[in-house]
Amino acid sequence: MSSLYDTLSVLILLSSFILMANKRIKSYIKTFRIQSLLIALVAAIMGVKSIMEEGHIDVLVVCLVIIILKVIYIPNLLSKTYANVKYKVEKDFILNIPILVLICCSLVVFTYFSLSTIDGINEGIINMQIVNSISVILIGLFFMISRKKAIGQIIGFLVVENGIFITAMFSTHGMPFIVDMGVFIDMLTAVMIMGIMVFRISDKFESINIDKLNKLKG
Repeated sequence: MSSLYDTLSVLILLSSFILMANKRIKSYIKTFRIQSLLIALVAAIMGVKSIMEEGHIDVLVVCLVIIILKVIYIPNLLSKTYANVKYKVEKDFILNIPILVLICCSLVVFTYFSLSTIDGINEGIINMQIVNSISVILIGLFFMISRKKAIGQIIGFLVVENGIFITAMFSTHGMPFIVDMGVFIDMLTAVMIMGIMVFRISDKFESINIDKLNKLKG
């Protein structure tokens, strides 16, 4: 079971690298969907284990909520929001793609050496899972910085939330149900607000480049 968790954590981290290497808005959304599906799979495995050992269905309910919100609803919402947006491919980056991917590798190495000195983290199999999931958080933050289009800010935010969620899952093997629901509600609210803002920005400035927000300065 632990080796399966390790494999899934690596796949979730790999999806973050794929996201960083993408340029198309459609690919951003698709990669986020795949990453969320992998997280739902982790929750499903933990949920089945929880039912067998403790008789609790909380984690399985969380898995269902992840599928409904992150795999189906939010990607579809973002796809509809950006269906009429002029920019389908990002061309302006702070650095070129290969350098961005190398920086992501550096973030993983940095996370490993930072956590290796903490008591309890460097013992046994949990090391790889926690390192990979925290690396997802850092890559999500870096993705937000490296993109100039508003879609990058939204997807980066969602990846950060995915990283925080999977870190908590690997650390506790199931957070309290009320905490999970609170996180999902906050995330859904934030995505809906950002989607509305992006639509208004595109309608007003005919662009989703966040540099256009400078025009709002009075």
